[in-house]
Amino acid sequence: MSNLLIQLPAEYASAGDEYSYVLSNDGLHIQRSGQASASLLPAAGRAAQVTAVIPASRLSWHCVTLPPGLQLHNRRHQQRVRAVLDGLLEEKLLDDPAQLHLALDDAAEAGQPSWVAACDKAWLQAHLQALESAGHAASRIAPLQWPSATPQLWLSGDASSAQLTATGLEQKFSLAQLPLQADAALLQSLLSQLPPEIALLTEPQHTRAAEALQRPVSIYTPAQRLLAASHYKGDLAQFALDLGGNTRLRRRLLDAWNSFAKAPQWRAARWATGLAIVAQLVGLNAWAFKENRSITQRQQQAKQVLKDTFPQVPVVVDAPVQMQRELDLLRSNSGALSTSDAEALLTASASISGVQNASALQYQDKQLRISGLKLAPEALTDAQQSLQAIGYQLNPDGADLLLSAKTSSSQP
Repeated sequence: MSNLLIQLPAEYASAGDEYSYVLSNDGLHIQRSGQASASLLPAAGRAAQVTAVIPASRLSWHCVTLPPGLQLHNRRHQQRVRAVLDGLLEEKLLDDPAQLHLALDDAAEAGQPSWVAACDKAWLQAHLQALESAGHAASRIAPLQWPSATPQLWLSGDASSAQLTATGLEQKFSLAQLPLQADAALLQSLLSQLPPEIALLTEPQHTRAAEALQRPVSIYTPAQRLLAASHYKGDLAQFALDLGGNTRLRRRLLDAWNSFAKAPQWRAARWATGLAIVAQLVGLNAWAFKENRSITQRQQQAKQVLKDTFPQVPVVVDAPVQMQRELDLLRSNSGALSTSDAEALLTASASISGVQNASALQYQDKQLRISGLKLAPEALTDAQQSLQAIGYQLNPDGADLLLSAKTSSSQP
């Protein structure tokens, strides 16, 4: 599944805004990247996911402890969860919580310290509406950077306002941000909390400033940084900006399939699944071939028996039926009784309990109709079983019973 990641500008939406974008088919490689107005962004296709990415300068993260028993992921309780967040963050936020968009991190749990993202609701809605008007409705919202237990160190931003961001401080689920122009003691304190081998990720324009921090330096482009936002496991489209349960479920299913289909760690599982499917198909085809061959052999054997026994039959169409017809003809010519003759059926009917109380017995079309005999269900079952053992079948027909000889079913 392709993913079009669009970074929202830090300014309020206007007609001349340009959006940085990355188009990736697997979340690992960049197919296209650049900057364009909303109307000129590349089409991602029907099956694509459009992810709106919030820049670090527009998003703040706050750690709160949610009350135990709060059902965070129940859609019916979203208003209650939002009210709880408003109360917990009221003293931590500079703005009125009603004017902010809030979202819980994917790892948030009730009763545990959890991260909450906050940004200007009006700013976010304006950009989402601009993208939707241009045919790029967002199906997911992700942050450019987020709290993590993985130690990482970034240097980003404009040349005049560079910012140092760190996660995984002292092996904890954390996020810390400092302007590069901050006091040197503060910067060193932040750097000392990360292992010395952790490289400083920086954009090309900050290379000299990064070297001054005396850390290993890795250069990355803005497009690579934007692509990394696709690895965020959660979705900041929550509460009033919820993009819909069906959209979210579809995104999760597509993400899971995309991960299984293309991620390197699932390569062995993909091979195993493919081999299992191939083995099943080969086995089914072999079994079907064997069964068809067995059926064909039985049909040929039945035809050969008919030809050997009754060579006067010119054409074999249905060997079992033609065999029965020839046997009936032999019995008729020899005067021998057939199991479907009246005498044989009358003899067989004697095993039916109470048959002497029947009001009428009528033989027609090789069947004996027994009228006026009412049998209890248990007695009827016993009679059917005993007659079946000697080659006859007894079936109800309205108020009557029909007794007939069992016939051989024709082969397919």
